[in-house]
Amino acid sequence: MGEQQPKSLWEYGVPDTTTGALSSIVRPTVNAANFELKPQYIQFISNDSFAGLANECPVSHIASFLEKCDTVKINNVSEDAIRLRLFPFSLRDRAREWLRDEGVGTFDTWDKLAKAFLVKLLGQEKTAKLRNELATFQQPDDESLYEAWRRFLCLQRQGPHHGIPEWMLIHTFYNGLTHEFRIYIDAASGGSLMSKSPTEAKELIERMAANDNYHPSGRNSAKKGGKYDVDALTSLANTLQALSHKFDQFQVGSSMTVTCQMCGVQGHAANQCQAKNDGITIEQANALYNSNPKRPYDPYSNTYNEGWKHNPAFSYKNTQAHLNPPPPRNNFNAPPGF
Repeated sequence: MGEQQPKSLWEYGVPDTTTGALSSIVRPTVNAANFELKPQYIQFISNDSFAGLANECPVSHIASFLEKCDTVKINNVSEDAIRLRLFPFSLRDRAREWLRDEGVGTFDTWDKLAKAFLVKLLGQEKTAKLRNELATFQQPDDESLYEAWRRFLCLQRQGPHHGIPEWMLIHTFYNGLTHEFRIYIDAASGGSLMSKSPTEAKELIERMAANDNYHPSGRNSAKKGGKYDVDALTSLANTLQALSHKFDQFQVGSSMTVTCQMCGVQGHAANQCQAKNDGITIEQANALYNSNPKRPYDPYSNTYNEGWKHNPAFSYKNTQAHLNPPPPRNNFNAPPGF
């Protein structure tokens, strides 16, 4: 073998990128004759990229990435070789920068890479928050049993290292339900859910949650409402109160209307009647009454009586002349023979 040529000074000032030593991942050697990761598959991985934002779950990202990687099987190629090559394409922004900054050749197995990823992007603060959300779980009034159970399981998946035992999780979920659903679960368990073992209690809750999702409008679904929903009895009571108030106002207005006993005109009493003070006759008072905007048979008048309508006994006029009018008088002479 020939002797290795010494490096020049400028070569010592730049990194050697020909061996891929700048990457924090050590890619395993592949012995397959024809090994290639198709661009379509790389695009499939990068479509669900993880940026490391506060609302993203690193545990869910790892689970989704492994599901995608399991769809590819190549002879004589290990799973670590595929995963370590594809995982950088599933990251972007802050998460991608973390992987680059971890140091050259840090990860030579998938287990090391996955654990370091979870430690960095899940962190103690996020873990404490997830554990607290599990311990203080509460079901809102507008959430069904199915939705509450799915949300409780999602919290456990986001923090699988929460360290809470199974029996305590069942206790926490049961105590976080509304009073209505606790009664419903106790009835379905034959008396009390606390008499069941943790496994039996979990199976019962899962069956009831599945049935709640199958029959979303059944009795086990919480009644959803908003701030503008009003109970039917309350609405009816308010309507009756409004009607009673209007009726009281009508009575007060009616009692304030005075009708004259002399001429029958509303608006003044008998001692203030013009017919009495001015000495006018009953006929003149009647004419004054007839000139009033209210008609004699005005149904809106307080003195109106349907039985008095067209009654000759209650009229000052000459009803006989009205009922038996005289024959018309001719003011001209009829022609002969007419």
